[in-house]
Amino acid sequence: MRNWYYHVPDMLLAVASYLIVARLALLPLGGDRSAIVRALRMLTTPVVAPVAAITPRMLPAPAVLLAALAWLYAARVLLRAGMAATGLRLG
Repeated sequence: MRNWYYHVPDMLLAVASYLIVARLALLPLGGDRSAIVRALRMLTTPVVAPVAAITPRMLPAPAVLLAALAWLYAARVLLRAGMAATGLRLG
């Protein structure tokens, strides 16, 4: 894979984004007894916890998840801009 130093972090950010979207989609179903919901919570906690630490406590959980999603997409844009600033052509 060419330019793995760009693609690997970009894929990890994309996977984290999709996991948060899946967690948001399953949020209305409620109930933390499902194994899928618990696994999604476990996998997204490393991303959501820092965002929850900097957001106001009065925000509900879905708003914190949306904020985490916004930060992940911002990180992907900055990664792409950083690679473009170095002159790397990603194609």
